[in-house]
Amino acid sequence: MTIDLLQLLHHSDALLMFVILAIGLALGRIRIGSFQIGNTIGVLFAALLFGQMGFHISPNIESVGFMLFIFCVGIEAGPHFFSIFFRDGIRYIALTLVILISAEAIAFICAHLFNLGPGLTAGILAGSLTSTPALVAAQDALQNGMLHATGHSDMQAILSDMSIGYALTYLIGLVGLMVMIRYKPTLLGIDLEHESRKVARERGLDTSGEQKVYLPIIRAYRVGPELAAWIGGRTLRETGIYPHTGCYVERIRRNGILASPAGDAIIQEGDEIALIGYPESHEKLDLSYRNGKEVFDKDLLDRKIVTEDIVVKHSSVVGRHLRDLRLTEQGCFLNSIVRSQIEMPTNRDIMLQKGDVLKICGEESKVQKLATKIGFINVHSQTSDLVSFTGFFVLGLLIGSISLVLGTLQFGLGNAVGLLVSGILMGYLRANHPTMGYVPTGALRLAKDLGLTVFMAGIGLNAGSGLFEYLSNHGMVVLLSGLVVCMLPVIFGYLFGIFVLKMNPALLLGAITGARTCAPAVELLHDMSKNNIPSLGYAGTYAIANVLMTLAGSMLIALWF
Repeated sequence: MTIDLLQLLHHSDALLMFVILAIGLALGRIRIGSFQIGNTIGVLFAALLFGQMGFHISPNIESVGFMLFIFCVGIEAGPHFFSIFFRDGIRYIALTLVILISAEAIAFICAHLFNLGPGLTAGILAGSLTSTPALVAAQDALQNGMLHATGHSDMQAILSDMSIGYALTYLIGLVGLMVMIRYKPTLLGIDLEHESRKVARERGLDTSGEQKVYLPIIRAYRVGPELAAWIGGRTLRETGIYPHTGCYVERIRRNGILASPAGDAIIQEGDEIALIGYPESHEKLDLSYRNGKEVFDKDLLDRKIVTEDIVVKHSSVVGRHLRDLRLTEQGCFLNSIVRSQIEMPTNRDIMLQKGDVLKICGEESKVQKLATKIGFINVHSQTSDLVSFTGFFVLGLLIGSISLVLGTLQFGLGNAVGLLVSGILMGYLRANHPTMGYVPTGALRLAKDLGLTVFMAGIGLNAGSGLFEYLSNHGMVVLLSGLVVCMLPVIFGYLFGIFVLKMNPALLLGAITGARTCAPAVELLHDMSKNNIPSLGYAGTYAIANVLMTLAGSMLIALWF
């Protein structure tokens, strides 16, 4: 029996799609020095190759991919979007707007200088900014009736141009930003490590690039005469054992009776006390605690130590500094703070935002009590709330179907904007009501990545058939336009941040990478500054940029017509 693989691929969209994904994801693992090609570029390259060979898939498959992707982007942005938009991030919003508005303006200028059509212009804008949401929104604006205009009936040709423009400029946008981030500080004479440490000193932040994470342990000691004399009848609150030892008094046994002490408890000679703290804290204890006095008693030591991810929710905590929580006084220990999938510097002076995830370890009942006070424990479940997921997905499609008629123009939100809005609502409600809308992080990432790669495969297949023709006729013009759209907005954003917003260069560069939603660039900044201070700026612009990038794609098409 003879099997014609090419013929089989032509007749099976599902097989073709997963062959492209398998090849593209394998290509994405290739490293050139410290630079990794990445899944998006790998799938795009594989799809371009198959598109050049004459393969194509049903537009419905591509549509499902982009809808999944944009909805998941909204869910990720939801917990932080409103707090940034309404309260904490005016300068970050302004910086993001400067970069996006200047990018759209430059794209329009290039279009008129080089006689580029709306499809190529939108593709160049999205590719140069490495913004798939912008491309998704621009395509959706044309495909789903956001705008109907006379004189532009060849919609398929415009969509094909859009795919080609994106495919040709995406790599330029990514590499261009990485190169600018790598060499701009040197060219401007900026010591990024010094500037990061300056921010750290001003805010009292920890600049260690790698934070050691330990699980606290419990050890028990018998109170001898030396320790009793030092305590001198003072209460635990007055003694301040934690500042002196780094350990917290978890339990006391007195006359055979076990108790969890309050702040007004007084330790006496002969008591047996269980101390919880990191291993190095026990190691540094004064000899009056541990020299020959350690007790091994299962009842005294039998406390369950847990590590939980606590999501900040309550308004009484949002906007306050970490030090105000007084974690150690409650027997809780902080390992990390994560905001918008980026680990923040861990320090007592960092300001908490709604949706921040604190990794806390300590005795189970105390961690539970802390979680009730500041928010809720992120559910460690492998089960997704598919009812909420599908319900909000339907809501997004309904929002996207709303349209307005202005004379001869019919203007609607489109599926991309509708799904983004409903995703934000779901993410926001999830951050405030943990019993609804739960999707495990791994499941959400899978849906997002799968949607993105399927969409990129469709883009590459559409662009592949006309790629060589465009390279020979317009290749240099498109590549040059992409380079300009990539670089100039970053320069404008930097000047705006330095002279108008008066931002520290380390924070500013982090914010610029967030406005470009480029995680590899912020990782490069971490390496250059030898700490994660730039992530403060990245987190400030990331959530709002995801939303504004989507709107930018729709607005470009609307303004063109």
